Amino acid sequence: MLTLNPKPSGNDSDGTPPPPKQVEKGFAALAHMAGVFWLPILPVPILALLVPVLILQFARVHSEFVEQHAVQATNFQLLMGCFYVVAMLATMVFQSIFPLWWVGLGSTMFSLWEGAKAINGWKSKYPVTLKLFK
Repeated sequence: MLTLNPKPSGNDSDGTPPPPKQVEKGFAALAHMAGVFWLPILPVPILALLVPVLILQFARVHSEFVEQHAVQATNFQLLMGCFYVVAMLATMVFQSIFPLWWVGLGSTMFSLWEGAKAINGWKSKYPVTLKLFK
């Protein structure tokens, strides 16, 4: 049978998008892995906020997969930024570094988990996020 207007080879017959490429998986994982910068031993917590935002801005037009992961990572890292400010205040009040470590370890744990999801090509969904970017 001759088909005059074939479907693009990337789409299945049910209309699902093609699986993500390795480059897309890498950028999606990178957006999540920026969460390790909240750890107090790495003195650049601003990178935890900047990396997902930059990936979101550049990937928004290129890949839905990377965009979905970057939106989730950006929203979660903004929430961690709020927690970090509260932890800094608690550190000054209680004269202890434990609040900063709790934020750093929690952010790292969830970031690594979601980064692994990105590498496997799964969708991302943090348990708690701010819904600022959509």
